Amino acid sequence: MKGQGTFVNSGEDSEFVVMVKGPRYRWLWLLLLLLLPLLLLLRFDKDVTFLTQDAKDGAALSDVNLDFYYVDYSLLKTNPTSFFVADTVKLNGKTLQDGKLTFTNVKYSLYSVIFHSGAQTEVKACAMCAASDTLHPLFSVLQDALPYRVNVAVDRTDLIFKVLDKDDNQPLVGADVEVIVEGNSTHLETDASGYVTVEGVGRCVDVAVNAQKEGYKGDTIVADVATILQGEHNSTLLLKPGKGVISFTVEDLESGQPVPDVVAKLIVDGATMEATTNTNGVGKGVFEDVGSKVKFEVGLSRQYYHDTLTKKYKVSEFERLKDDQKIFKMRPRRDNLVFRDVDSVSGTPIAGGANHVFVNGEDRGTLHSNRQGCFTIGNIGANDEIKIEASHAKYKDKTVTLKGSDVLSNNQRKRDVVMSPKQLFAAIPPRPRRNCGVHFSGTLLSDSKIQGHISKIYEPDIYGEYVGDGRYANNQAAFPKAVKYTFDAIAVDKGTHLKVYSKPNFKGEVLLDVSGPYLVNNVKWKDEARIKGFITKDFSPEFEANYPKSCRHWSESNMNSWDFGSVVITCDE
Repeated sequence: MKGQGTFVNSGEDSEFVVMVKGPRYRWLWLLLLLLLPLLLLLRFDKDVTFLTQDAKDGAALSDVNLDFYYVDYSLLKTNPTSFFVADTVKLNGKTLQDGKLTFTNVKYSLYSVIFHSGAQTEVKACAMCAASDTLHPLFSVLQDALPYRVNVAVDRTDLIFKVLDKDDNQPLVGADVEVIVEGNSTHLETDASGYVTVEGVGRCVDVAVNAQKEGYKGDTIVADVATILQGEHNSTLLLKPGKGVISFTVEDLESGQPVPDVVAKLIVDGATMEATTNTNGVGKGVFEDVGSKVKFEVGLSRQYYHDTLTKKYKVSEFERLKDDQKIFKMRPRRDNLVFRDVDSVSGTPIAGGANHVFVNGEDRGTLHSNRQGCFTIGNIGANDEIKIEASHAKYKDKTVTLKGSDVLSNNQRKRDVVMSPKQLFAAIPPRPRRNCGVHFSGTLLSDSKIQGHISKIYEPDIYGEYVGDGRYANNQAAFPKAVKYTFDAIAVDKGTHLKVYSKPNFKGEVLLDVSGPYLVNNVKWKDEARIKGFITKDFSPEFEANYPKSCRHWSESNMNSWDFGSVVITCDE
């Protein structure tokens, strides 16, 4: 029975039960189930509005560049055909005068609403010296009627300063560095490489930096952050040796040439101190940490020269002398003879030549030529025979045998050791081909650049070069820029093989024998904040594909010492 009615049951009537059945709709549910995949393909759009405001006072900010990323989830993508697709979409624009930016007709699917309504998006904003944090609001809450607020604050960066000895450009450890930013002062201490790092400095402020170290005169940098970031020369403080440091030069009394390898002893109040030093290749010697009030003398001695004792000085008086007043003269013995290493092509002196000397078979040791190419041999007689075995990294070995009667003449040319340059290249190195090259750098290498500290792979600059396949007998000629700025990193292309030798002409120890892709940075900088995470960090997509984490390494030894070796680069055909 269908419909509605009234039923009366009297006492005389028999009892009965009436069941009323309604219509059934199972067919409709089945239809919806069949149509559901098609419904999930439906696409919609909506407007998404953002409001950028000052994080400090909430004021609206105009002309702010805003990046908005969201994931467009789809059940089916037809070109090419694929299911359960997640495409990341990037939208970009600048806010208007009221601080708002609306992205219209932002596309999404019904499938995305039902199954991914809580998906996170990514929002970033920046304007001149200000920027927002990276925000991750849910896609479902973004709408035109209720703009999403993005707080923008001062953009900050890390600054790295280096403190060096002004005389020899060596890093100073433990120097006190005071950094003043917007009236706030911070004291830092330089690490083993002479660096300090100042974190979180606003990009649009001026910075004052002062470095001090006992025994040195301080140095100061006052500049804006943009200038400091332009290069290491704008972030390097040079401290000149001051109190407690005795720096001097030793010269030949007759020739005026510097005298290397002089043994100098510090004598205080008539007693020789434990302090002893040797002059370097340009005749310079240094005593450090000398009490500023003491009086001192310097005792000098060297083979073929008379022992010399300087006059007495007070440290404070000595510091005030001019450089030419800090030169100590040594008188050569009369029986000394000056020999000279000379380039056979240019006729110029060769500095740093190693000359192993024998007189009548007696080993006189190895004498190094100074910057004028000169070295001295004493006690030569007319009947003596002098044998000199000369060597230098850039020249072919040369052995000469001379008679005493010839070298005792006034003709200097008879005492010249003429050396021929090594032929390093027959032509300019070939231009690198794709997947056939090696990037050598005098700075560290990574996927992004920090001026003066880290170079970007594939972007040769003043600190390095990109070298193609070939045999390179001398690193200084193959990649002179990298050598000039202290060799610190190598990036080897996929399909390229690199072999590095410790000595020129493919001799000595094999320092590296690898096939690309292979990225190696100098282990010397392993603990430096700016690079220590390069093995574990995520590179930008291009570089992550070419140099994944498994292909990044620290060197097994200090790469600065690889300058004088040789390399072989071969490529897959």
